Amino acid sequence: MAKGKREARPPEGVEFPADDTGRRSTLSLNSAAFQASVAKVDSGMASQIGQDAPKWRKKYSKYVVENVKLSSRSPDNALAIANAGLDYLHDNMVFIRNERSMPLRMAMHEFKSDSFATGTIKGGARLPKTHNYEVPYKNKMLSGDDLLVQIDRWVHQGVIEVSCGHALNEVARSSEWLDLSGLHFVMLGASSAMGPFEFLVSHGANVIAVDIDRPHIWKKLISITKSSPGSITFPLKKPQGSQTEAELAENAGCNLLTQTPEIRNWLMTVHKGKQLVIGSYAYLDGALFVKLSMAMDAIAKDLVESRKNTALAYLCTPTDCHIGTPAASAVASRNYRSAPAWQSVLALLGTGLRRNGFRKAQSDDGSVYHCVDAIVPEQGPNYILAKRLQHWRAIVTRDRGNVVSSNIAPATRTFSVVHNLSFKMAYGGMKHFRPLEVFDQETSSAVMAGLLVWDLKCTNSAANPNTELGNPLCLFTETSFHGGAWRCGHKYSTVGTSAVLMYILTEVLVTAYLFLYNMLQFFGWGYVAYIALSLCKAANFDLGALASQSPWGAVALSLRFFQDLAFMEVVHSLLRMTSSHWMTVLIQVLSRVLLVEGIVMTPEAQANPFIYGLLFAWGITEIVRYSFYGLKLLGREIPLLTWLRYSLFLVLYPLGVASELGCVRSVVYNLPYWSNDQVASSAFVKTLGVANAKLAVTVLYYFVYVPFFPMLFGHMLAQRKKILGGGRKGKNKSV
Repeated sequence: MAKGKREARPPEGVEFPADDTGRRSTLSLNSAAFQASVAKVDSGMASQIGQDAPKWRKKYSKYVVENVKLSSRSPDNALAIANAGLDYLHDNMVFIRNERSMPLRMAMHEFKSDSFATGTIKGGARLPKTHNYEVPYKNKMLSGDDLLVQIDRWVHQGVIEVSCGHALNEVARSSEWLDLSGLHFVMLGASSAMGPFEFLVSHGANVIAVDIDRPHIWKKLISITKSSPGSITFPLKKPQGSQTEAELAENAGCNLLTQTPEIRNWLMTVHKGKQLVIGSYAYLDGALFVKLSMAMDAIAKDLVESRKNTALAYLCTPTDCHIGTPAASAVASRNYRSAPAWQSVLALLGTGLRRNGFRKAQSDDGSVYHCVDAIVPEQGPNYILAKRLQHWRAIVTRDRGNVVSSNIAPATRTFSVVHNLSFKMAYGGMKHFRPLEVFDQETSSAVMAGLLVWDLKCTNSAANPNTELGNPLCLFTETSFHGGAWRCGHKYSTVGTSAVLMYILTEVLVTAYLFLYNMLQFFGWGYVAYIALSLCKAANFDLGALASQSPWGAVALSLRFFQDLAFMEVVHSLLRMTSSHWMTVLIQVLSRVLLVEGIVMTPEAQANPFIYGLLFAWGITEIVRYSFYGLKLLGREIPLLTWLRYSLFLVLYPLGVASELGCVRSVVYNLPYWSNDQVASSAFVKTLGVANAKLAVTVLYYFVYVPFFPMLFGHMLAQRKKILGGGRKGKNKSV
């Protein structure tokens, strides 16, 4: 063996079948599974799949869509395809133990022993009398009316379907549904990023946790449970006895891939007589996901057959082919027609942007189904097969009379996704293709847990087998939280490249530009403040000397340049480079620019001592503001700087306004326009006289400050309370 190379482990547990050469081809099994699924329904399509099998990696997405369209023709088609696909997989995927290989189906029948002890931990918290449904979203914890408003906003924007909004509204309003103390929930992949473990135990559920035997995983699960009103039951290598928490974590866990039959056998014995919900949440990359999904399916299949009224739970991906809604199809067409021009330019430049055109499939009874193809081919055929077999199991199990919760979850920034730089950039740029929205893991998990509650508690949910569906695949249509994938004007799989480009432009180049702009203003206003301080120091800070010595000549050029440069902030707002409204920014900038330009035009006003007040109030404010936002763009925050940003205004705002008012009077009274014949002969000046006209204009200008100063000061007080008084910080860029 070559030095440095590890000896390959012999295959063990759930595996792909080997061909005559001993090679385990994932693509061969993948194409064969889809071929077998349709063979009895459409032999012509099965033949085409066989012909395209050598090119399966490039062709698979086409046949997934055709599989869905064929299933849409009738409920019998959908169930026949699902059963045939599952049968093929269970007969051809193998289970290897001690170098002996057998079909997975056979292994699940042969190995009947239970090699696990059972551990149980009960939480120490009390179950609250009333439960609130809470969803963390954009640094806020939403509940009550705030949550209902956000749900309505998601529906209006097209991020979720109407039925999903209705379901979440009902969960938010039905506190009694959130008492899960009578629920016994098996989590295959208890530590899954998208799984509902923490939600379940926090609402009193009894979770039977199945996960890999890694101590750090079990320490976390046990810790979460102990501080909750729920409980956790889990497999152990030896009896619980008097083991410490650390010892339990060392001995807890199992391997879904290599101990599949034993896990099934153990689950047959726990909480006997209780109705179970089996949630399949475990995930691994690539071909491992197929093996993992097959292991979970083998366990779920046998538990459904052996334990009465067992329910199943899955999370669907939006990057698949589903039966969508007619409304989603219509809105997608409208969004395509009204897409901004720059998206058309990107399409012409060869980024691959294409229209999100739903595929219509007519059923045997005349119904028309709208199939949305959101498959991202780069995910690969193994990912699609792993999710497809879950769809197949879901509709087959529901057809036999069991409750099945299987809802589409949105694109989510989980670690397994964003550790890939390409996906991270694509996710970061998707917000520019409305209504696409990528969610944080905490938000997606809470939302999907809410939909799970809806499915289990509401007798009218699509999960309930007594609810009539036009086609079994409509199970995935209802309550879809697709994150805008269905209603986006452009096909989801074609948005990636353009989204990456928009991410680079808006998050990299724009961020770099805004940082440089903020730093330029920081140093510029620092220079203005330095000049003012130097003048004060030269006069030994003598107020009389300062009053007789105008600073204008020393600061005019710098002050005018950096203040006029602030007009760029209006441009930033118009281009949506920052979150502030352009009109608000324009009013703030214009009030200062008009004053500065007024002083430029009025030599007499340049000797006004109030200019010192302007220099210090504006200078210190801008030094702090621009440095604060500059660091924020880099994701950095200095507590002292934050405190100064939201505290100095208490003194500097009043000082600045008083100084501005002092300068305004000097400018108005000395404007050269008063000596203009046309102005002097105007009705306004003739009626009031020059002196009174000057006073009237000054008072009118002062009245502009009456509504705006309290409004801006009050806004800053509210921001101060939010930021320094315990409120969570926002992440919007601003200047």
